[in-house]
Amino acid sequence: MLAVLLVAACTDAFTSTSAPTTGGASLKPTQTGASGSPAVTASVAATTTPTTTPGITAPAPSETAGASQAANTCSGNDNNRVFFAKAAAVMTWAVYCAVLPAGWFLENGTYRLAGGGELEVSYNGPGDAHVAFVEGNVCDQVGSDIDVCAPRDAVIGTAPFGDRTGQLGQLSNALVLDVDRGANPSWRVTGLGLNQDDFRAICAALLRVTPGI
Repeated sequence: MLAVLLVAACTDAFTSTSAPTTGGASLKPTQTGASGSPAVTASVAATTTPTTTPGITAPAPSETAGASQAANTCSGNDNNRVFFAKAAAVMTWAVYCAVLPAGWFLENGTYRLAGGGELEVSYNGPGDAHVAFVEGNVCDQVGSDIDVCAPRDAVIGTAPFGDRTGQLGQLSNALVLDVDRGANPSWRVTGLGLNQDDFRAICAALLRVTPGI
């Protein structure tokens, strides 16, 4: 059951009870909660059965589609899609969800409204591959140092992030794609256990849930 609690400091989340670990690899810098912000929480169940959607092909993004209509294409179960629709309805920036090939499921996700808002979602795929998304005020909780909040070891080049273009980079054990790195809002996806072609395909297929900014 998802409680609709739209208050300035609210947090909404879903969590899988069967999510595998990443073997100690971090997909996102460790964050601490915002001090002094009371949290109202709600949760929905994550996908526990991998999706059977074939291919990595997203529909063309629509600049006029409503949040709930666009969210119907997001990977996951109905409650997961409601989560994205609700996030899109309260954020002032564009919210993106993944449209994934067969064998992927949602591990967990959360969003908060404080500081301009932030959404985090992670997915697990075949061969223990992982992708993690963070959108919105990415640097708020880990500090303003761009190399701390959005790290990368090397720049590879440009790559699609749904209907946007981001900068593809390399971490020691993962790939990363940033859009408007260090800004508020910004968008970041990290992939572990994926080759560059598959990671690029997943990023290109991201669905814009709301027109946003």
